Amino acid sequence: MKIEKIINTIAQENTYLLSNSAFSLIIDPGSNPSELTEKISADKPVSTILLTHAHFDHIMGLQALLDTFPDAQIYLHESEKEWMQNPELNASLLLTGQPVIAPSADKFYNIGENYELDGFKFRVLPTPGHSIGGVSLVFDDENIVFTGDALFKNAVGRWDLPTGDYEQLITSVREQLFTLPDTMEVYAGHGLSTTIGNEKCHNPFFNTH
Repeated sequence: MKIEKIINTIAQENTYLLSNSAFSLIIDPGSNPSELTEKISADKPVSTILLTHAHFDHIMGLQALLDTFPDAQIYLHESEKEWMQNPELNASLLLTGQPVIAPSADKFYNIGENYELDGFKFRVLPTPGHSIGGVSLVFDDENIVFTGDALFKNAVGRWDLPTGDYEQLITSVREQLFTLPDTMEVYAGHGLSTTIGNEKCHNPFFNTH
């Protein structure tokens, strides 16, 4: 599986383009859909779009992506299904003053299920705290977890937006992410990649040693 990262402009949010021999999968489309679609191979259409959460900066490119790949299925945590069309909940009005409206999700995650979609194998961990429906996506075969805005390199996501909760966020990271292998790579929604082991040892929000 090949992984490419795009750093978008509006909030320096990361979009991840995953591809195998036949299909592409997008994690958090972000705000630069034209740059994203240019990187997608014509013979590897987008079959699946996975959202770690529904804040505006992670969903802005959805419609443009669907215009190009109308058969792609959008996955989201059910607790944030209304956020796609609600600029107050997705924080676009609060942070930009401009409403962001995105297409509705097609499917809601079954937490704990082992997914295999067009050759992409992953499972979903609940990591709320930055937002109520925040999830992390674990690709065990590749030893990678996509943590959205729950865990960053030497930081955690903000908790002052609608449904954010500091204690819940810290608990999510401790109980869901820090039980993963220390060698597992962390691909976050913003910033640089890291590892679970590095964050357990060096992240200032945690004192595990």
